[in-house]
Amino acid sequence: MVKRFSTVTTTLSLISVLCLLPVLAGCSPQASEHQIVLPVNDLVSIPLNSVNDGGVHFFTYKWKGKNVNFFVRTDGTGQLQAHFDACYSCFKYKLGYVQEGNQVVCIACRIGYHLDDVLWDYVGACAPISLNSRISDDRLIIRRSWLEKGKKFF
Repeated sequence: MVKRFSTVTTTLSLISVLCLLPVLAGCSPQASEHQIVLPVNDLVSIPLNSVNDGGVHFFTYKWKGKNVNFFVRTDGTGQLQAHFDACYSCFKYKLGYVQEGNQVVCIACRIGYHLDDVLWDYVGACAPISLNSRISDDRLIIRRSWLEKGKKFF
């Protein structure tokens, strides 16, 4: 009787651990990783022809062991907009956004934002956090210091 109880307990414990393993493995303390960008002279420089196509392009800047993720999109006026791949509401989940059709959708809460909209600055909602950027010649420029200010979201 004792041996049978021990075998059942061991089997149930093993099944519990195996069932929880995929769940625990998915709870990463690190945000996902996209195309890596490296600063040169404290500037991240992205060729316009690689992002100015109406789509959404995700990037990762690695800083002090963290993946600081951001994306670049073309709005309805043809202007490039940069955003952290995070929002003030859901950043703690480190899931970010994904493009679905003509929207960028938060993976955590499923709120979507149309790519054509110029501003995504909705109070109280899960809007991507704007990231300062500028265009110089044929490149989108983001200062390393601007990216590092967003580290708290990752």
